[in-house]
Amino acid sequence: MKRNIFQLICWSLGVLLFLSACSDNDGSDTIYIPNAGALVKVNFYIEDEPYVETFTVKVTAKHYPDLNPTGLSTDATIYLEADPDKVAEYNATKGTNYPVLPSSAYTVASSTVVKAGKVESEPISITINSKGNIEPFTEYLLPVSIVSAEGVATDHCCQTVYFLCRGAMDASNMELLDRTGWTVLAASSEEPKEGDWGNGGLKEACIDGTINTFWSTAWEQSHPQPPHWITFDLGQSTYIQGFTIQARKEGADGPKVVVLEVSDDGQSWTNVGEFKDIPAAGEYRSFLPQAATGRFVKLTITAVNGGPHVTVSEFNLF
Repeated sequence: MKRNIFQLICWSLGVLLFLSACSDNDGSDTIYIPNAGALVKVNFYIEDEPYVETFTVKVTAKHYPDLNPTGLSTDATIYLEADPDKVAEYNATKGTNYPVLPSSAYTVASSTVVKAGKVESEPISITINSKGNIEPFTEYLLPVSIVSAEGVATDHCCQTVYFLCRGAMDASNMELLDRTGWTVLAASSEEPKEGDWGNGGLKEACIDGTINTFWSTAWEQSHPQPPHWITFDLGQSTYIQGFTIQARKEGADGPKVVVLEVSDDGQSWTNVGEFKDIPAAGEYRSFLPQAATGRFVKLTITAVNGGPHVTVSEFNLF
């Protein structure tokens, strides 16, 4: 029993020492970064204009357990900089594999000020120039550290914050591929009868550049059930980030769930994504979960808005 009590006392003292490690600074004012050591997620669109993220530093409470710091007696200047060398250390410790945010993609404000009487600094800006500097949908790590200060001491911990930066693209702004040289190889079925009303109906109608015509699966002589499919030869190996599918202008019988596959030879196919809840009317665009490369593309419609037959006015990639 005495041994257990002794162990409990030692453990309690250890906890108190740990909790006070970043705050007990023998009376001098120190500063730290909130969320230091943690991942701060930064999500933005990759656009022409830069994205700006801000954070602050704060004055450390002088004595544990009092966590309310007092304002500084004079202005203090804190100097900061990106610390990319810490990425390897972070990855090794956490078992991650984040790449470093390229130096061409950001600028970190070099300093900030904590005004006299204040306990928090003015905002520190990280300006991210993502366009042309990073890959979309890739997570990059950017550590930023306090390197020195004037008018206040730096603490002995909580001096580095890790920003996890991820840039996304807006699918509606993506430039569609030039379909010159594309060939529609085959379809599960098509409906020539639609041609009587100028709707096309054949498989080639979904890449003819007009929403007034569409590919339709058979309905006059037979009524095949989903899945319906159609295959394309792009003419050359193509880098594919996403696709667009246009319902017929009447908004009837459009795809509801589709699967996209790519191939280098038109024989062996790789599933690059399933896309659900596609609206019955208008244009639908989506990025693939991961970009893919291939010469051949297969679109399979596994569920239809209406049905059982399906119509596709336009199909394209970006």
